[in-house]
Amino acid sequence: MAPTPYNPVFDNLVTAPDDIEGFIAYGLYKQAKREWLLEHQARTGRAPTASELLAFSRQWSPTALQAFRETAESALSAYAQSVLEDQTPSIQRDALLQGRPLWKDVMIGVISALSYSIVLVVAAFLIKIFGNDFMDAINGLKG
Repeated sequence: MAPTPYNPVFDNLVTAPDDIEGFIAYGLYKQAKREWLLEHQARTGRAPTASELLAFSRQWSPTALQAFRETAESALSAYAQSVLEDQTPSIQRDALLQGRPLWKDVMIGVISALSYSIVLVVAAFLIKIFGNDFMDAINGLKG
């Protein structure tokens, strides 16, 4: 029995061990292959020969394989969007429950405004004492 010829479709679709998109694309390829097998058996009344299977696997051009990847990418994107939409109320509720209390945010704002006001008062006081000229200020410190 001759060895089965190598089918490179998996290697063309799955580029890394964690390539989820590639694995889904390969699943889409396998679905197309199953549909072809069922159609072939219904049409001919027999299983395909080794040469017919080889011809099937060689028909996939890089463009056709890219279409599987694009379909997989769309499916993943739609799934992620669906999960996000389902989880949004929970995420919002958790953010409100685990977030800082409002009074802490108010206190941060009050302290910031007070600190800025103190800086402005000190700056105004220094301008009053030394004038608004930098050289006057340096001369005032020397003398």
